[in-house]
Amino acid sequence: MLRVVRTIINALVIVSASLAAAIPAQSQMTAPNPAKVAELKMVLRDLYVNHIFWVRSLVIATRLRQSAAAKVADEEGMENAKEIGQSITPYYGQAASQKFVTLFTGHYVAEKAYMNAAFANNFGGNAAAKKAAENRLMKNAEEIAAFVSGANPNLPKALVYRLLLTHGQQQVMAIDDIGKGAWSDEADMWNAMVKHIYTLTGTLAEGTAKEFPEMFQ
Repeated sequence: MLRVVRTIINALVIVSASLAAAIPAQSQMTAPNPAKVAELKMVLRDLYVNHIFWVRSLVIATRLRQSAAAKVADEEGMENAKEIGQSITPYYGQAASQKFVTLFTGHYVAEKAYMNAAFANNFGGNAAAKKAAENRLMKNAEEIAAFVSGANPNLPKALVYRLLLTHGQQQVMAIDDIGKGAWSDEADMWNAMVKHIYTLTGTLAEGTAKEFPEMFQ
């Protein structure tokens, strides 16, 4: 069953990448400078890879009962979530940035909630709490997708939602792997998560550049 789920996740990654390539072309005459777009891609890539790094660090430290390490990872993870929210300020303004901070810290908190549910009962898990946390992640993904697409028509809601949904599903599976001590499976999932982050951040950067080409000259 787990192998089937992993196959589905990998398929979603491929579909997300294909959809990302189909972002609507922006209508303005001025084309963004590819070098400037690449700079934004790298900035976002660093931020979002740090996101999955600190979540992973928190989950592993919690699984190994390393409370001091878990505390640091949690603090860094929350700070990183805020930085991701603030990263849109130059393009969408302070009010939008504050909204995105709220949404993305909500995403991080939902991932922690899933971890706590999965590790309940001496790592046996609490099925009801896990389902509630998954639903919370899905609702948050829909809220973020609606926010992003509302701010930028070059980033359609369905595309952003699919990218976030895949990311959330990967996080859930990685947490489950760590809870079970399936370290090899978790390592494979980590590699897939990093690749998906590249797709996600590349899509966001390209959509931003198409909406604000004058800022990429």
